[in-house]
Amino acid sequence: MKLNSFLDMHTHTRYPGKSFVKELDIEKAAKNGGYSEILAMPNSVKIIDSIEALMEAREVDKKLDIKIHRTGSLTKGLQGKEPIDYREFIAQGVFAFTDDGLSLVDDNLAELIFKTIKNEDGAVFQHCEKNCHTSPGDIAPPNDGELLTPIHSSEETEILQRDLHLVAKYGTRYHAQHLSTKESVNLIRDAKFNNLPVTAEVTPHHILINNKNIDTSNGKYKMYPPIRTSSDQVALIEGLKDGTIDVISTDHAPHTVESKQANFKEAARGVVGLESAFPMLYSSEMFELNELVMYLDINPRKILSELGYNLNNSNSFEWKSCNKKFYTNSNPKNSLFEGMETLLETSGVYV
Repeated sequence: MKLNSFLDMHTHTRYPGKSFVKELDIEKAAKNGGYSEILAMPNSVKIIDSIEALMEAREVDKKLDIKIHRTGSLTKGLQGKEPIDYREFIAQGVFAFTDDGLSLVDDNLAELIFKTIKNEDGAVFQHCEKNCHTSPGDIAPPNDGELLTPIHSSEETEILQRDLHLVAKYGTRYHAQHLSTKESVNLIRDAKFNNLPVTAEVTPHHILINNKNIDTSNGKYKMYPPIRTSSDQVALIEGLKDGTIDVISTDHAPHTVESKQANFKEAARGVVGLESAFPMLYSSEMFELNELVMYLDINPRKILSELGYNLNNSNSFEWKSCNKKFYTNSNPKNSLFEGMETLLETSGVYV
């Protein structure tokens, strides 16, 4: 089966800056998963809040055999206190701004930033986490117990609801990152009904896994947003099916073995997903092939091209049927899907 390559709208490269991640492993993970283009988040070792950092990242980007599009941070140092110079980033072809990994919490600053970015013709990509700067949680109820801090759905929805109010007020282009709750799906659905300039994404792990019987001794299940209930999972799937959610993005987040094998409280948040996304989604048999092409290829390209990003012509990958267990070939391997059955594999070579 030959398919056009995909575009991931949510990848953490970890560079620029000295990192445990080898740049070629980002390329390998992408190509093994059928991706030829990615949108990189700014929370690298060296945060992309300056043109100097952007240029350093691009020096590495151009050495790889995939196209890497860049975002800038919403605030300096991702600290949520002071905006960056959006105009100079937009002049360099960067149109999306996010503090991904953290959220823009301060309401007054949010109002200023939404207004400014609208005037500069950019877009806000928001990671919704109300308590990220003060008391970040560990896991979604009812798995929190005595030792783990709960991450209630309001963590996500209160930021999202405020943001949508600002979108309605200023007309700012807005993309909701990695949604996890049924309430968020309803908020985005209402926003689209009211013709607001809003798009949204969900990750493979949030639509393929729910939190029933999660092993809270295993740090591989720790991520933000957290894996939630089966009713949230169903709502996310329905949101994709009815067009409320536009994109499946991987939120590919490399972490060291040690940081994921720590106890749940101390474990790093996040999983890798570039290699596993398409084969696991296809193998789930939840979606038709044309739906997956829409979520992984057509819609991401439409969103980024409309923002102003210069996209490559699609490459192609050959996918072969198989009946084997999935294992991540690139490093690191902090995937939720290790050892699960897969029906597809690819050589990771353009055809």
